[in-house]
This record gives sequence, structure tokens and C-alpha cells, in this order.
Amino acid sequence: AQERLVAALCAAAWDGLHAAAEGDPKITWMRAMINAAANEADLALLARIADGEEAVAGLTVDQQMRWDIAIKHVAYGMAGADGRIEAEKERDASDRGRRAALRASTSVPVASVKAEAWVRFRGDSYGSLHDTVSAMGGFNWARQRDILEPYVEKFFASLVEVFETGDKEFVSDYFGALFPAYRVERGVLARSEELLGTLGDRLPMLTRMLREANDDLLRSIRCREFAAAG
Repeated sequence: AQERLVAALCAAAWDGLHAAAEGDPKITWMRAMINAAANEADLALLARIADGEEAVAGLTVDQQMRWDIAIKHVAYGMAGADGRIEAEKERDASDRGRRAALRASTSVPVASVKAEAWVRFRGDSYGSLHDTVSAMGGFNWARQRDILEPYVEKFFASLVEVFETGDKEFVSDYFGALFPAYRVERGVLARSEELLGTLGDRLPMLTRMLREANDDLLRSIRCREFAAAG
């Protein structure tokens, strides 16, 4: 059922893209379509748009869109994804391009890639905070939930040490990028609430971030349960 809904959302974005006025409205619909695409047919359509094989009047596919499409192809294991990333690296030699390539590198749906990335997040990192945050941005994908299963507990188990030893900017980015919000599940909420209950008055920043994340997750869970009941 969820797959049908996501496909319908992507189809609605495709229709909206054609109907929208030029400029920001078309850009908004294109970004919505990129975000919604979650099956092979829709991802292939995005690739054709990026490659100029599927024209949309009045739309200019910018470099950020191109990166987002290419990275999603990597995350979903689409054929030709590696070549698409290499083409974008040649097209965009800026710092943005380099960081997008880092995000792509951790988006690969392979367990060994995730394991190596996790060690680097906590160890030698990626050379700078900005680069590390970019790499973290490719780690969690709902599509990859089976591969990512071990990292739900690893994330929660790591938080106290990370917040005790890391600087404010790093810990904020670490939490924001790696909290498993893609898992709209009461089990994840319970684990997060369990950790929150152990903190007491220490680590107020972590306490605040957990409370905010838990509130967001609970809202998502309730929405999903309401939809399922209907």
C-alpha cells in the first residue's frame, strides 16, 4: 500500500511539474518528484529528465537536482549509478560536488560500506566537520532498513559518549544526520525514550534533542497508525 501511495505522489508531482509556471513553481515540483521517487520506473524517469531525454518545458535541471538524482540512483542500486556519479563529479568540481560525492559514497546499499562509514564517523572522520557531515547525510535510507538494522542500537548506544566528548557543532550534526527517523516504529521510539529516561540533569543538549526527535517520531507514528486504521 505504501509503495502505491509513493508512486501516486510521484505521479502527482510529475503532473504538477508540467502544469506549473516557470521558475520557482517548476523547481518546487521537480524537487518534490525527486524526493518522492522510490521505484525503478520513477527513478529512470528522473534520469531521463537529467539527461535531457525527457524534456519538460520551462524547467532547468540545476546541479543540485542532478546530484540528488544521481545519489538516489546509488542508494536504490540502479543500473549505471556509478557512472552517473562519475559524470556529475566531472561536471561539478566544486566543494559542493566533492561533498555530494561523499554523500554518494555512504549511500551504497552494501553492509561493508555502512560498516566502514560508521567507523569513520567516530574515528578519523573524513578530514573536516563539513565533509564528515556530508558523508553522514548518505548513511540512512528507508530503502536500506535491513542493512541498517544494527545501527539503530549502535546510534543510541553511542550518544552519551558522543555528547560527552564531542564539540557542540559535531554532536548536533551527528544526532541530526544519524537519528533513525526513517524508521517510523514504536520500538525505535521506546529505545529513544529509554535513553532519555537515564539522563537526568546531565547532557541537557542531548535531552532537548531527544525530546524533539521523539515528539516528531510520535507524530509520524500516530499519522501512520491513523492511516492504517482508515
